[in-house]
Amino acid sequence: MKCATSSLHHLLRQHEEIYLSEGETHFFSMDDAVQHPGFFFPARASSHPSPDYDRDLASNLDWYRSLFDPARPAQAIGDYSTIYLAAPDAPGRIHELLPDVKLIFMLRNPVDRAYSHYWHRVKTGRAAHRFEHELQHGPSTLVLRGFYRRQLERYFRWFSRDQLKIVLFEEFVDETQAVVDAVCSFLGVSPSVDVARTQAHKNKSPVPRWPGLQRFLNYATSGVEGHGDTGLPYPRKPQSPYAVQGLVYHLRQLNLTTHRDTPPMDEAARNCLRQIFARQNAGLADLLGVDLPAHWPCVSGPKGPSPS
Repeated sequence: MKCATSSLHHLLRQHEEIYLSEGETHFFSMDDAVQHPGFFFPARASSHPSPDYDRDLASNLDWYRSLFDPARPAQAIGDYSTIYLAAPDAPGRIHELLPDVKLIFMLRNPVDRAYSHYWHRVKTGRAAHRFEHELQHGPSTLVLRGFYRRQLERYFRWFSRDQLKIVLFEEFVDETQAVVDAVCSFLGVSPSVDVARTQAHKNKSPVPRWPGLQRFLNYATSGVEGHGDTGLPYPRKPQSPYAVQGLVYHLRQLNLTTHRDTPPMDEAARNCLRQIFARQNAGLADLLGVDLPAHWPCVSGPKGPSPS
């Protein structure tokens, strides 16, 4: 999440040889209550059970296949979700159904990723406190999703190295055409996406004009907005009437703009995150065979074992 996955997804959807599902499906991580608390809470009635991958696999597979019905026979088809990397059960489930799949992971400097994730939560009404407070008391996903090494090691246990493609956010931003061409080559399709003729930056995040006002509004309206549908084949009970949700959504939008940058991160918080991610991602560069410290100084550290 917040690593330009939407932008790459948008660019690949322009390719005539590729068909991608329109949005994130979360199929292989649907019942991960840590990564998807919104799929479970507020508590569902017994007549509307929560997602359960194993229990409902047979029926949900029909739904999942239907997402790709519009694809032409010769097209490469694909799914995308920003949760699959962090969800512990996803690698085994993907391997069980799609053992020959090709997997693309987009990674960003984990310090910057966490900060961008925080401002996404402010924009969407999920964060009502300052960044440092959210790190200490808020959702663990801000930090845990930056523990790339342990997440990727799970995939290396299930898939061969030639099935995985790692894309660095920083390289994608600086050399978009070259990265998209390399991804096309990895997928076995022609490098025919002209980035210059396509609006590459998809899902650009606006930021609050007055961050304190936005956080106060989020605090005052906590629990009102439903944050959208999951797309999964499970009925979802709205947290509040849709008219109220719409009013709150428009109130938040009034304070958002794309004409300014987010405030700079507090240096003490940055230094703390650097230490955490340096420890948790030690050896990641060797695992991937990529010069990560050139892009992310926080990941330099002792070498770790290579995947078998």
